[in-house]
Amino acid sequence: MEKKSIGLDEVLNKYGVPDPKIVGKLPKGGQQLSFVGHADVTKMLLEVDSGWTWEPVAFDADGLPAYRVENGMAHMAGWMTVHGVRRLGIGSCLPNKPDLMKELISDLIRNCAMRFGFCLSLWTKQEWEDLDHSPAHVPNGPVPNKKDTGPRVSKAVEIAQRATAKAAAQEANAELSEEQRNQFVTACTKANLDPEVVAKNAGLDWTKGIKEADLGALRESFKDLKSFSEESK
Repeated sequence: MEKKSIGLDEVLNKYGVPDPKIVGKLPKGGQQLSFVGHADVTKMLLEVDSGWTWEPVAFDADGLPAYRVENGMAHMAGWMTVHGVRRLGIGSCLPNKPDLMKELISDLIRNCAMRFGFCLSLWTKQEWEDLDHSPAHVPNGPVPNKKDTGPRVSKAVEIAQRATAKAAAQEANAELSEEQRNQFVTACTKANLDPEVVAKNAGLDWTKGIKEADLGALRESFKDLKSFSEESK
């Protein structure tokens, strides 16, 4: 008997909170960051859609996925397709990793999968409460740049910058999904905040369409009002 596939509408309920047995810990910024490895995420993806795919937004002159180095981090943008639905994600890691491409692809798979609801619970706290996005310290070692990587990587960086900027602009202009709005409401409820008040403090109207580009202002407002509320107790 053919095994019934798992629909996208079931992903959040089935895989949104990962099994604690596969959750690892990674030190970051003096804290322990929870994560699920790309092998376990890949297993989940295969259970949902055995034909899932991913692809970079651009390739370099040698046919490899293009990436760029910015603010001490390497970044690679890519698309993931599950059940015919295509969503953008970003893979990031330190640029002096010995297996840089593998690290970028691994992180990209996790990031893209999160946008479908896989292991989303591990990202929610990071999205709304861990707002320190300062670049990580880069240990001593070779860092790819235009001077020491030659024209091949320079061209790859240029291609990735154009493609990533285009993809990011498209995503930034998109309105928040129902899932994102629900996450925001849940975060506000836990912090005893009114979503409309938080949005208004950010200069936004919660009753109208809020775009991906507004998330930065929305998060800052959430952080400020949450801190104010806690100090007032």
